[in-house]
Amino acid sequence: WAVALLLFFILFCLGQRPCQGEDKPNNKLLFLVARSSVLDPFFEKSVVLVLPLAGEPLIVGLVINKPTLLPLIRIFPKSPALKNRTENAYLGGPVAMAVPALAFHTGKPPKQAIPLYDDVYLSFDLKFISKLVEDPKETGDLRLFMGRAQWAPEQLQGEALRGSWYSLRAEGGVIFDHDSEHLWKRLEERANPPTSVEERAPRARRPGAEPLVAVKSRPAVGR
Repeated sequence: WAVALLLFFILFCLGQRPCQGEDKPNNKLLFLVARSSVLDPFFEKSVVLVLPLAGEPLIVGLVINKPTLLPLIRIFPKSPALKNRTENAYLGGPVAMAVPALAFHTGKPPKQAIPLYDDVYLSFDLKFISKLVEDPKETGDLRLFMGRAQWAPEQLQGEALRGSWYSLRAEGGVIFDHDSEHLWKRLEERANPPTSVEERAPRARRPGAEPLVAVKSRPAVGR
């Protein structure tokens, strides 16, 4: 309940209304898009998928737009499905960076994974992940993240109050977007679009003053 209330609070602070309707996986997903004022060495220009984990005391997310130079075939050298593929692992966050998480498509919901939206699932189960990527039949989109981001509820609440994040409802293929270099900029512009020529030019403001921007409810649809 604490996590659910905090997500409601974040949506309220960032100018969005919480999702309505049935409690489906795609109604739970939220992207946090770092504002340009965030200078943290890890979260600067980050897009974070907030995971729909029930009963957790912490809020857990995955940074989805920071690829490493480590090919998946180096992590799973016995996988015939990866021999002709060039995907690299992504750095999901600064916590437990040796622990993998795999996002993937499937038509059969596995018990070792949590639903995200449509046919997309996420697993932290190492044995299941290894079996999945070593299966030659699995040739669809895969995205492996090493590590995770996590916050205590009051910690993320404080960041929301300071205006560190925009929020977008997570839909479409953003998780598997191959243009990671420009993903943050595209979503940042979608969350905070300029409404006039004047707003496109930088304007001086008082030191310490935070920009007040109303974020409209938009799906974050990937390419």
